[in-house]
Parts: sequence; structure tokens; C-alpha cells
Amino acid sequence: MQKILQICERHSLAKPIFSENSLYCMKFGPVGELLKKFLCHEWLHANVISSEIGVFPHYVSRSDAGHTIHDLKEAYEYVRNLNSGQLPFGVVVETPNLCADKYFEKQQHILDESEKYFYPKKCTFLKTFMFVAPSKATHFYYQWQRHRKMWWRKFSACPSRFVLSDVQNNEKNQSVHIQANFPWGSQNVETLSYWTTADQDLAIRTVFEAKDGRKKVTPHIVESTLSVERAVFTFLCDAYDETAFAGLPREVMRFHRKLAPFKLSFSASASSSSAGEELNQLAVYLTKQTRDSGISTLLLPDLVKKSLESQFVRNDELGIPYTAVLNDTSLKNGIITLRNRDTTLKEQVHISKLREYMEKILKNY
Repeated sequence: MQKILQICERHSLAKPIFSENSLYCMKFGPVGELLKKFLCHEWLHANVISSEIGVFPHYVSRSDAGHTIHDLKEAYEYVRNLNSGQLPFGVVVETPNLCADKYFEKQQHILDESEKYFYPKKCTFLKTFMFVAPSKATHFYYQWQRHRKMWWRKFSACPSRFVLSDVQNNEKNQSVHIQANFPWGSQNVETLSYWTTADQDLAIRTVFEAKDGRKKVTPHIVESTLSVERAVFTFLCDAYDETAFAGLPREVMRFHRKLAPFKLSFSASASSSSAGEELNQLAVYLTKQTRDSGISTLLLPDLVKKSLESQFVRNDELGIPYTAVLNDTSLKNGIITLRNRDTTLKEQVHISKLREYMEKILKNY
């Protein structure tokens, strides 16, 4: 865990902020903010943009709103009307700066030193409420469990790490956790619940009535909740790896290319200062091209001042999936070498095809 925290602080990914011997919040640096933004984007894409049913976002600015069924009445009525009153449909809610004590019941009872970094007091929660006809709700709940588990696995460097817990039943709902298994133990990273509005008062039940075909029914609700801070730190721990290189261990952050703060970086080696200046100008031109295509690209001023190996080490620690390597030959024939972080294999690409090639790579999951 200390190695993970050190690499996070060294490269401005994340830093835990403590208050009175407990974790108050997880502070993200410039690189960590990019990781967080990409993670939230992929969550929104999976739950809203690519959803098979109509799901709509509902954002709240107050930290004490948006996390109970009572707070959803206005959003629910709008989405229901937009959907002609027909089930199923859903609402996703982002609740920033929420005090997480009541959600993270382990906060005051953590024994393992490594666990505390998953339980900050201040969190941003991402919640999904799916409103489903009673006759189809159980089947939908099991499908939703699989959907959410596969989402975590899709972005993991070790997909088998993410599993479903045993189902927990009580009088009001049924719940299951998605867990991440680490060497120090298992962490609950998302909670999925299944419940109804039947136990609410008549006024609430009337508000939430909808149609299942021609029948009026009170929908059953499939809810999922995750903390952005916990999700980001989970993927930081998941991505960390040590690999042997030339007989020595090398730290690598194996971020999925969709989550990686930077998708591409440039490295160069030049035989002279004049060639170095030309390579730097070429890198600036190519960086503008890739950024114009929406590809997060890192270009640093020490492009030709550091050895290629030291640049590879830094890029691997930053979790950058691809490094474009420029040299004197690139100025003559336009051929650059694209290095893959995970395999360290290199392939040749013409500079005129780099943007198109990167777009194809990043388009696929």
C-alpha cells in the first residue's frame, strides 16, 4: 500500500487528507482529476448513454439531497412523463460532498491499516435508480448485477479480482455487493439493492405509480450506489504492478486505456541539437493533431533531454498506454515507433496515420 501511495503522490494522482486520525477526503492532483473524470464518463456512458432503456441524469448541488426516494419525486415525474408513463426507466444521481459515515459503516471499526484509504468521510456518490414492473423486477435485478460486475471487470488489470458477495436479505430490501479482492482483503466497491415502494405511505406510492402495459402498478426499484473516491482508489490499487526489467523491478500503473489520464505520450532521441529541435517541433505538431481528436496526450519540455529509458519509466509510472518514439530517421521517412506499455512491444506507424491509428485503438474497449 505504501508503494501505491508513494507513486500516487509522486505523479499527482491522489493524496489522502487526514483529520483527527481518520481519513477526511481523498485529494486528487491534476493527473488524478483526469482519471476521475474519465471514470465518471465511463460510468455515465454505461448507465445512461448505452443503456437499453431510458435512463436520465439528475444532478443535485446539496449534499443532503438526491440519495433517497423522497428526493426523486420531481425527476421521477419528468422521466415518467417523457417515457409516456411506461416502465421501465431510470434516473441517475450525482451527489457531491456527501458525509459518508452512514454509508460506510466500517469507518469507525477499521482494523486493517490498508482499508482506511477506501473510507473517506467526504465523498461524491453516483447512484442509479431503475424503476421496473413488479413482474420483471427480479430478472432485471440479476441482469443488473451481471452488468455492473462486468463494468468493473472491463476496466480492471485483473478482471477476476471483482466478484459478487452473498445476497443479504432484510425486511425492506435485498442487497448484494461488488467486491474487489486485494492481498490485504476484500473491499465493497458498489452496492446493489432491490426494493419496492410498498412500505412507503400512500402519498408516496401514488406519486410513483406508472404503467406496465395498460395496468397501473407501483414499480419495484433496483438501486446501485458507488463512491467516486473509492472507485478511483480501487482502480489505482488495481492498476499498480511491479514488473522485472533488466533484472530489476519496475513500477507500472496498468490503467485501462479508457481510464488512463493520458492515452499517448512522446519520447525522442536526437543525434544533435538541431535534430532535437526539429523532433520537438514534430512532436508539438502531432500532439496538436491528437488533442484535436480528443485524445489526452502528454508532451513535456524535456522530450530530447532525457534518455529514452528514463522517459519510458516515467510514462509507465503514469500509466500511459502508448508512447510514440521519435528519432532522426523519423525526420527522413516519417516513420515513428509506437511502444505498448503492457507488452513493451513496438510497431512502426507513419506520422500521417498516427491520429487515425490512435482513434481506432481507443475506440474499442
